[in-house]
Order: sequence, then C-alpha cells, then structure tokens
Amino acid sequence: MNNEPVAYVNSMCNDYIDWKKDPMSIDGQPLYTHPSKDLTDEEIEEVYKTYFDMKTVDKYAILFARAILRKAQEK
Repeated sequence: MNNEPVAYVNSMCNDYIDWKKDPMSIDGQPLYTHPSKDLTDEEIEEVYKTYFDMKTVDKYAILFARAILRKAQEK
C-alpha cells in the first residue's frame, strides 16, 4: 500500500493546497488518501501496560511495536 501524501496544506498561505511539497514552505502538512495506521507512543504504552500488567514501558517495546506496524502496512 502506497502511503505517500497526495497533496500538502500550507497554513502560511491561508490553507492553500498544493500537489507538490513546496521546498520553501516551513510547514506543508501532508494529506493522504487513507488514514494512517500509526499509533502514538502513548497509545503503544497504554496497550503494553494493559496487556503485560506493567507500570513502565521499555523503549525497545515501543521500537518493536513500530516495527510490527511497519511490516503490517507493507501488506
């Protein structure tokens, strides 16, 4: 699945939408055709703490979760 942005919103120019990222723009928020399947670190930590009944989360657990998400997105 291609997860490349299809356009960019430039909030510096009254939310102007452009098909290509302006290299001179400092913001340029990407727009996608489908929602991202990413999780925030906090969401990963919440699942980890609930599943493993832990109080803290090792940074490697977050890296591992991100690797699994990337692999799942390739399918």
